[in-house]
Amino acid sequence: MDIMEARADGEVLTPTAPETPGPAYADAITAAARLISNAKQPVLLLGLLASEKRAAEALRRLLARTKLPVVCTYQGAGVVPRELFDRFGGRVGLFHTQPADKLLDAADMVITVGYDPIEYEPRLWNQSKKRNLIHVDVLPAYIDKDYRPQLELTGNIAETVQGLATQLEPQMAAAADKAILEEIVRDRTMFAERAASLNGIPVHPMRLVHELQTLLSDDMTLCLDMGSFHIWLARHLYSFRPRQILMTNGQQTLGVALPWAIAACLVRPNEKVLSISGDGGFLFSAMELETAVRLKCNLVHMVWIDGSYDMVRFSQIVNYGRASGVYFGPVDVVRFAEAFGAKGLKIETPDQISFTIKKALEMEGPVIIGVDVDYRDNHRLMEILHPGQIFA
Repeated sequence: MDIMEARADGEVLTPTAPETPGPAYADAITAAARLISNAKQPVLLLGLLASEKRAAEALRRLLARTKLPVVCTYQGAGVVPRELFDRFGGRVGLFHTQPADKLLDAADMVITVGYDPIEYEPRLWNQSKKRNLIHVDVLPAYIDKDYRPQLELTGNIAETVQGLATQLEPQMAAAADKAILEEIVRDRTMFAERAASLNGIPVHPMRLVHELQTLLSDDMTLCLDMGSFHIWLARHLYSFRPRQILMTNGQQTLGVALPWAIAACLVRPNEKVLSISGDGGFLFSAMELETAVRLKCNLVHMVWIDGSYDMVRFSQIVNYGRASGVYFGPVDVVRFAEAFGAKGLKIETPDQISFTIKKALEMEGPVIIGVDVDYRDNHRLMEILHPGQIFA
């Protein structure tokens, strides 16, 4: 304490603008372009740093030119534009169970861009694979037995991708890739049709995803907490703007959605801000509703309610045959919101979802929305299924 209170001599440190790296070495870019051109089934895997503004713009130009098949981690959401959506295999992460994983598995070359292994462990998508990997990032690759790139293009991602694009020609999709992509498009259509028909109470996650898709406009920021609800949204809710959907992963940071939403209100004051959590995750940081009220944040926070830490619950059942220590008592989120000086709304039936969220977005925030959810199919999130096959 005496050191903290003592006087100190020294100049005030002023902010400096760090130098940004240039592109990867020209020879490395040329070698990478040659490898990609000679590959029969190359696939792009986009990570978090691929969604940085300039990197995303460069990647969109590369995709428009080459028409390469592309998948992304949850953190790479929004890089692929609407006009190239038919080249997008979907998002991968947590479990090796998705149609996009089939695209990755079939590839004889994977080009990772802005990817960190914490986003999707290499042992899940590249274990024992004998194929070329190209690593494009600002940092060297984190090498392990399942991630050993043949080439590393280290430097400014946007400039490196731009250099690659100038040396690559349009590439015909392999027949296998084309078949997988067509299957994925059919699955998306089937998922939407099935989701729209689910009218049960409590509300099924698929119906919530479907309704949110119709409401996700380009002027909205969506912040997602961690939990089983997050897997439904990470896999099936599509965005066409980089960093529009903010998703956590890696350290499983329960409670992050509401603080993120507050930050989004501060840095994007002209956008609608919607955040979503499960009831367990909400209770990790619910006290920050006071901060949101004090700062007059115009945000809407949606709580999916089931009375448990469900992601832990279904993992326990799969691994041990029973759940333990994951249930908690009911929390009235509407009255909770009102106690903090915020507004609270409740969705009782599926046909109230769209109306209630629109109403909340038009209100002076913060607004908390509660909805009881039907998680009976959550155990299937760990199984290898196509979206349209969730309900046999």
